[in-house]
Amino acid sequence: MRRPTISAAIIAKDEAEQLPECLQSLAGWIDEIHLLDTGSDDDTVAIAHRYGARVGHFRWGDDFAAARNASLDGCTGDWILIIDADERIASADTATIRALAEGPTNRCYRFLTRNYTNQNNLAGFQPCAAADPLARGFAGWHPSIKVRLFPNHIGARFEGRVHELVNRSLETRGIEAVLCDVPIHHYALAKSAESIRAKQEMYLRIGQAKAAETPDDPNIHAELGNQYAEMGDFARAAQAYGRAVALAPSNAALLKDLGSSLYLMQRREEARRAFELAIAIDPCLADAWRNLGVLHADAREWPHALTCFERALDCDPAWTEGPRYIQTAREALYA
Repeated sequence: MRRPTISAAIIAKDEAEQLPECLQSLAGWIDEIHLLDTGSDDDTVAIAHRYGARVGHFRWGDDFAAARNASLDGCTGDWILIIDADERIASADTATIRALAEGPTNRCYRFLTRNYTNQNNLAGFQPCAAADPLARGFAGWHPSIKVRLFPNHIGARFEGRVHELVNRSLETRGIEAVLCDVPIHHYALAKSAESIRAKQEMYLRIGQAKAAETPDDPNIHAELGNQYAEMGDFARAAQAYGRAVALAPSNAALLKDLGSSLYLMQRREEARRAFELAIAIDPCLADAWRNLGVLHADAREWPHALTCFERALDCDPAWTEGPRYIQTAREALYA
């Protein structure tokens, strides 16, 4: 019986620094690599050829979904794995992914991405163990989950100019999404400051166009808020989150994000109200409890801070920093 084949689909532009290690992490277990170059001026294409990848070319038009779909069209394997040049798969996890491809073909698989960072105030931040070689010097990571592995030849398509997703396309074809416990290791910040800024500005430009095209979608305004916040423009982030909240006033996560931007602007009373509204809507929103606790701690309101940190840990027992926050509050309260 023929073994199912897996194609890795990559879109890339000027990724000569990151690409070799990515391709090396695929060597020996991926059957085909299709790299779609969107206009590189560096050695990206030559490196891809050196590792045996098939290379396609695509004229960039500020549309990630269009590029992703063109990359899918060049894949011939039974399954498609989506990966980017600044991402890695640990060698210990490759057999698990191969085993998935041996299984049912009416499933797709969602993977947790570990986005490595030194910003410990991000939602879901998990500190890295001191001896973890995959940390690459970063303090920790924050999670995101996306479909990365799905059957080929069924007409799956990505949607969205930016933060593109393939989920809806697969769902309409009766493909069940299953969570895989293999992590994708993402090193977006292991680049030059100039490269990081250029990519942020591109995402921002596309996000602005997307919000203008679909002004009534709160999720799109929230994505734009995330991009402004990532660039440190908290005033515009608050405006974008405010628009999202106006469109979806009962969305606790949006209120929490609005509160976070307001807090970073030193508009603490407005931030407090946003966090409290978020908690009233969703009493188990751990990040809102944590952020409200930080706000109270800054004001040396230790009884309130302690209560918030305890509630945050109750809501999210996996919050590894929780005990430290609680101990700090207790020590300050009883000092």
